[in-house]
Amino acid sequence: MRKVIACFLLLIFTSSQLLAWGPKGHQIVGDIAKAHLTDIARRNIQQLLGNDDLASVANWADDVKAKRPKSFGWHFVDIPKDSSGFSQPRDCYRPDDKHPYTKEDHHNCIVDRIIMFTQVLANKSAPRGDRIEALKFIVHFVGDIHQPLHAIAEARGGNDIHIVEFGAAQCGSRPCNFHYAWDIALLEHTGRSEQDYVAYLEQQIAANSWKASGTPEDWANVSLKLAKQVWLPEGGAVDESYFKANIGVVDQQLALAGLRLAALLNEVFTT
Repeated sequence: MRKVIACFLLLIFTSSQLLAWGPKGHQIVGDIAKAHLTDIARRNIQQLLGNDDLASVANWADDVKAKRPKSFGWHFVDIPKDSSGFSQPRDCYRPDDKHPYTKEDHHNCIVDRIIMFTQVLANKSAPRGDRIEALKFIVHFVGDIHQPLHAIAEARGGNDIHIVEFGAAQCGSRPCNFHYAWDIALLEHTGRSEQDYVAYLEQQIAANSWKASGTPEDWANVSLKLAKQVWLPEGGAVDESYFKANIGVVDQQLALAGLRLAALLNEVFTT
């Protein structure tokens, strides 16, 4: 059944590059963040989102990507695998003849965009619509940056690495790929619903005393380190052994994403 669910999700989205954690993962991040907001932050967010909450808008940035192709590169940062870490001039400006807008965008990466949208959200003089969109982008991007393969350039973040996923080389109509396994397959293989996963992660947060810390650059560098740690070669296997060895990384990254999103929003909304 888990495999069927994962394949069904792959058929819904025309490209695995459209995702990070998948819809459930982003909603989990939003749910955790919501539980750790201050009362002031919660009121300010409600004034902007109305009846929506962080989980319900968590996938908006993916939903609008087709209509806003310029936002495609904002969902990740291509840090070279053999580098020591993030470099803004190198990693946020990658002009591409096939995409003319990239020749002018020197902030075409997730690290810069989290910072830029946070500035918009914090500006009470900015148009309300701009602040709402900034909040939606932030909710999504803080989730994205904690997916390890969203911080590594190698093989397009693992999209070009074909793998065997829990015994199958084909996922729906496409060959299984490493990036997709980290977006959705590992999370779905737990068998937990969104609500059960949130409850489990809250237990882990308490048991491990996980706290929010760092900057978007720090988060990207940790994701790069984790990507190197969990990396598979062409034809590698995401099997039960790989799942058991690495699901803890998924859990911690989802939990930290939620905590850090809450901390960022609490800092923005201090009054």
